[in-house]
Amino acid sequence: MAGIAESFLRFYQLEVVANAARFLTGIVEAILIVAVVMFIGRRMQAAWRSGRLARTTSVNLGILIGRLSYLTALALGLIWVAYIFGVQISGLLTFLGALSLAITFALQDVLKNLVAGLYLLWERPFIIGDSIQVKDVTGKVEDVQVRTTLLRSDTGQLIVVPNAVLFTEIVTNRRLEMPEPETPGQTA
Repeated sequence: MAGIAESFLRFYQLEVVANAARFLTGIVEAILIVAVVMFIGRRMQAAWRSGRLARTTSVNLGILIGRLSYLTALALGLIWVAYIFGVQISGLLTFLGALSLAITFALQDVLKNLVAGLYLLWERPFIIGDSIQVKDVTGKVEDVQVRTTLLRSDTGQLIVVPNAVLFTEIVTNRRLEMPEPETPGQTA
C-alpha cells in the first residue's frame, strides 16, 4: 500500500506541477478510456442479455455472464487509467490479491452456493416445473437462481433452498421416475 501512496505523492509533487499540459492530457485520456470501457462493457452485457448469445444460453446465466463481463471491462479500464497516471500496478495488484483472499474467506458459504448454482444452471439436473425432493422438502421448481432455488410445496408455501444443499444432498426428481411395471394377470 505504501508503494501506491508514494506513486501518487511523487506524481503530484513532480509531474503535475512541472507539466500541467501532460496532466490535462492524462485527464482527457482517462475520461475517454472510461467512456469507451463503459460503452464496451454495456454492449457486452446487452449481448448476453438480449443478443445472439442470449438465444443459446439460459436467461439467468446470461445475466450473470453479462454482469461479470461489464465488471471485468470496468476493472481493466481502471487499471489502464492508473497506468496512465503512473501508479505502480504491482502494488495495486498485490493489494487486490490480498483483498480478494480476505473476501473469499468471508464469503465462503455464499461462494459455495454460487458455484453450486452455476453447476445447476449448466448441468440442469431438473428444470422449472419438475417436482423434486431434497432432504425432507418436496415441491415444484419455480426458479433456479445463481445462489438459491425456489420450490413451491403442495400447500402453496414458497421454499428457498440454497444451491449448495441441492449440490451435496440426494435429490429425487419425480419427473424422471419410471412407471411401475404392470404384472400379468392384474386387472384394473
